[in-house]
Amino acid sequence: MKIENSTKELRLDFFSTLYERALTAAQETFSECERNMRQYMGDTAIDGSTEAALTVRNITYEIVESQVSSDIPMPKADASSYSESRERNAASIERLCRAVRMRLPFDELNDIDERYTYIYGGSVWYVEWDNSSEYLGEVGTVKVHCLSPKDIIPQPGIFKIEDMEYLFLKFTTTKGELSRSYGKSAEELDAAELCYEYDTGVPEGDAVNLIVCFYKDDDGDVCRYLFTGDVELSHLPKYYYRKGRICPKCGAAEGECECGVKAAEGNLLYELLSDDVFSAGGSVLRASTPITEGGAPVIKNGEVQKKRTSLPYYVPKHFPVVVRKNTSREASLFGGSDCEYIRPEQQAINKIESRILEKLIRAGITPIVPEDATVSLNNSVFGQVIRMKPGESAAQYGKVDTTPDISQDIAEAERLYDHAKRVIGISDAYQGIDTAVTESGVAKQLRISQATGRLESKRRMKEAAYAELDKIIFTLYLAFADEPRRLSYKDAYGRIHSAEFNRYDFIEYDRIRGEYYYDDAYLFSADRNEGADYQREALWQRNLENLKAGTLGDPSSTVTLLRYWQSQERAHYPHARENVEYFTDALRKENAVYEGSEIARGIS
Repeated sequence: MKIENSTKELRLDFFSTLYERALTAAQETFSECERNMRQYMGDTAIDGSTEAALTVRNITYEIVESQVSSDIPMPKADASSYSESRERNAASIERLCRAVRMRLPFDELNDIDERYTYIYGGSVWYVEWDNSSEYLGEVGTVKVHCLSPKDIIPQPGIFKIEDMEYLFLKFTTTKGELSRSYGKSAEELDAAELCYEYDTGVPEGDAVNLIVCFYKDDDGDVCRYLFTGDVELSHLPKYYYRKGRICPKCGAAEGECECGVKAAEGNLLYELLSDDVFSAGGSVLRASTPITEGGAPVIKNGEVQKKRTSLPYYVPKHFPVVVRKNTSREASLFGGSDCEYIRPEQQAINKIESRILEKLIRAGITPIVPEDATVSLNNSVFGQVIRMKPGESAAQYGKVDTTPDISQDIAEAERLYDHAKRVIGISDAYQGIDTAVTESGVAKQLRISQATGRLESKRRMKEAAYAELDKIIFTLYLAFADEPRRLSYKDAYGRIHSAEFNRYDFIEYDRIRGEYYYDDAYLFSADRNEGADYQREALWQRNLENLKAGTLGDPSSTVTLLRYWQSQERAHYPHARENVEYFTDALRKENAVYEGSEIARGIS
């Protein structure tokens, strides 16, 4: 995308115009999102009517909440082609992404993501590299945000992130934060875009809208532009490139070349090694590389001429944004919202429930008393009094029951509720609601599995979004993590091992072109064996059956019992970890006794 870079005013005018155009095109989507959220919150409005419903039976909230899952897909990485080093690197990527899951509040992010997806039809994930973070000598880490679809303004007419030339993200912040982060004065920030309270048109105090634009330049590199209102905050061409003072002649960082040319601000393209670098597999990146001409080394005075090894910096090519869809929909960045699918049933139920309430309010027991009766009745309770004519018998005391029959209304409301659940694919068993039907545990489990299967596409969309998220996390660490990242993992025996993620492990040498490059050809998916939706109680029972059946080994053996409790620990059985530690210690003692007896027999 070609932009005018000559002055701040021209840039600001260009991006402001682009933003307003995209914002206008996105208004229909925003309106749908707001309507869906109101429905989820129990809106009383009736479509096509100025009268509101008297009451709301919020089946939308119930159906959405019944689908919310706390399971977080675990990362899985596979090399596009097999080699021992690539398999080792794939395992390193998985451990890195798992470590990010553990460090960041993914439980909270997942909770937000689940509701955004079902209510709006999708959610937005934004990943950024935070170079201000430092822990135990490791500089920089990723930050992950889950955003509402109302916080992304995409390029009009384009429905895939990877196909867009630009997109906008909107954040709410304060003038004080903008002043600290971008050095703007209070007078300059008077022109910032104020953030207004929802549906009131009243400014939210000191809150302002920060607009972030990601766009691709003529080279296909990602760039970033930040502004608020009529204030430009930052413009960062070549967003993923490292910045620093470089030699304009050879491109090396300041102090790493011998050109004698004064350094200037620019993009760092490569680094010069000062020491040999050893990879996890034992290979070595030498600090010096032979100088070649025509593919042959240059020899002078009988010695091969060498130069310091230059390694390129990795540069991602993607926007740092991932969209999770609910269910796919034609010509839409997001998927179909569950609120939209069941809106007709929700509206009809609101009307019927209002009708039921009206009938019950008007209903009651009306007393019949003589006109000259001394009984005093409170109309606020009974509503009305029927007085008899003078001289009529007191035996005519009685009542008139005006309670209406609402059984048909209730039946119709329940029928509509069943319609809504069938539209989404949810059964009573899936919601954990007991039914009057007597059935075995196996039959009930089968019904739950069938209901779960209808929602499989939604889980696949979630897994696809997390796989794309892991890919972005991997590329950011590949680009900016200079220091090896210390990781840990647990083996099949429950033992914890140390490991590390090192970006140098992904550097390969192209002998034909005579240059180094990064091997980033890895396929990302979700590990179905961990973090997937399953009934944990059923898995616990299956592990117990395997123990009794002897498929894990002799049930009385300490080794078998250890394997059983390790399986239960992976299935999150309560207090399984204590049993793993107990049988691990018991096995260690048994081995010590056995080794002692063997030594004793050898001596004798």
